[in-house]
Amino acid sequence: MSMHQPIDSIRWNASQKLSLQAWQTKNLAKEREHLERSLLPILQRYARKYSQDASVLEIGCGPVCISNQLPQQHKTYLDPMADDFRRMFPGELPEEGEYLTSTAERIPKPDASYDLILCLNMISQTLNPELVMNEIERLLKPGGKLILAIRTHSQFEARLHYLAIRLFPYLCSKTRPYYYARKGIRRTLQRHFNIKEEIVQKARTIRMPFCKRQRYIFICTPLDSDLQTST
Repeated sequence: MSMHQPIDSIRWNASQKLSLQAWQTKNLAKEREHLERSLLPILQRYARKYSQDASVLEIGCGPVCISNQLPQQHKTYLDPMADDFRRMFPGELPEEGEYLTSTAERIPKPDASYDLILCLNMISQTLNPELVMNEIERLLKPGGKLILAIRTHSQFEARLHYLAIRLFPYLCSKTRPYYYARKGIRRTLQRHFNIKEEIVQKARTIRMPFCKRQRYIFICTPLDSDLQTST
């Protein structure tokens, strides 16, 4: 299977509603603390390679908006539920920066707008992941970097979920419409970017056989970046 076939908008809207309901029961301070501990040191390491005048786009920022803690001055926070989060957590989201209440499949920004694009734990929740990759590829500057974090599944579990959501979509009431195996997300990324580094964060094997879940962070550059460097 070369790429995920996109789900329909009804299934995606249902997943967004479930995600919003889940946030109503979460403690924002604890969620922010978790991302600060698990992801922020890695983000800061790569952000230091860019000037403070560089531009950062955080896709699927949620209410945490972890890129707010990076030193760059120009931040864009994108989330289709951004307005909902600001009502849910009044005064808790960053005041500085630009908010885009938009899906990531079509982002109203010109080509090569960002030095650093963050896509953290959200590509599995998009309407059409392949279109999101097209947009990131379009928006990333030469010499820029994509940092993508994802929870992967075993090949067996990912294929089982794919079949279930195709055959019984209304029974698959999860916040993540897509399950990626490691090979699957690597193939998806390699159609659009050079993968420069893979960081394994956490592995967890649940009681069902053949269901191993792992957290990865992929550091990617534009496909033509190596060619530009060599010339």
